[in-house]
Amino acid sequence: MKQSFIKLGEGLTDLFEFNTLIEYNHQRIQHIVFFHSPKFENQRSSVAIIMQPTSEQHFQAMYIMVNAIQYPYPTTNKKFDLIQNQAAQFHVDVKEVDVQPPHTFHDNELYFNYLISVLRLQRWIPPLQ
Repeated sequence: MKQSFIKLGEGLTDLFEFNTLIEYNHQRIQHIVFFHSPKFENQRSSVAIIMQPTSEQHFQAMYIMVNAIQYPYPTTNKKFDLIQNQAAQFHVDVKEVDVQPPHTFHDNELYFNYLISVLRLQRWIPPLQ
C-alpha cells in the first residue's frame, strides 16, 4: 500500500480547508496527529489528517500542514484550539508526538518519510507491505 502526504499550506485559508476536510470526511479519518518540535529554537507544530486506507488497501492519504501552528504548550493558541474543537465535534481521535523539525531535513520528501516511520513505529498507520 502506498502511503503519502498531501501538503497543504501554512496559512489561515489552508486551516479552513483542513477543517473542512475534517467536517466532510470525518467518517474516513483514522487520526489527527500533531507533530510537535518543542526542543528547537522555533517551536512549531505540524498537523496531519490520517485517512483510512482505500477500500482495496492500495493507498492511504495523509493531509499535512507543515509548521503551521505555534507550539501549544504551556500556552495554547487559536489554530490549535480550532483543530481540537473540530476533532471533538466529529469524534475524531487526536494524537500528539514530538519529532524533529522539518528544517533538519534536506527536503520535504525526507521529512515525510521520517514522519511515516514515526507513524508506523507508533502503530498509527499500517506497516509497510
